[in-house]
This record gives sequence, structure tokens and C-alpha cells, in this order.
Amino acid sequence: MTVTPLPSLKRNTWYYGVRCACQRVLALCEDVFEGRGDETQMRSPVELAVKCDCGTVTAALMLTKFKTP
Repeated sequence: MTVTPLPSLKRNTWYYGVRCACQRVLALCEDVFEGRGDETQMRSPVELAVKCDCGTVTAALMLTKFKTP
């Protein structure tokens, strides 16, 4: 299964995603808890193949929480 990163991100919003080899952070889903809580990562029940605009496909089981500026 290949997942496409979110094309446009909201400002000042928490997301879960992965970092590509080109150093881009690829957001996959918005954090419904809006950053509250101590967890900084979320485990996916299946391995995700995330394709970046640079062409690299990153396989991920762990998604990292981050906030947009």
C-alpha cells in the first residue's frame, strides 16, 4: 500500500508523519488530540510505503508527531 503525503498543511497544527531521505517531513494524518499528551510517536498496524515528491519511497511503521509553523 502506498500512501500519498498531505498536499497542503494547516498552520500551527499537529500531524503524524515520516521524514524522507531528502529531509522533507511528510505528513500523513492530523493529530486529532491537537498535540495534547506525552506520546511523540504512533505505531501503524501495517507497514506504510510513503512516496515523496523527490521520488523516494519510505517504508514506515512508526509515525512521528510534529507541529507546523
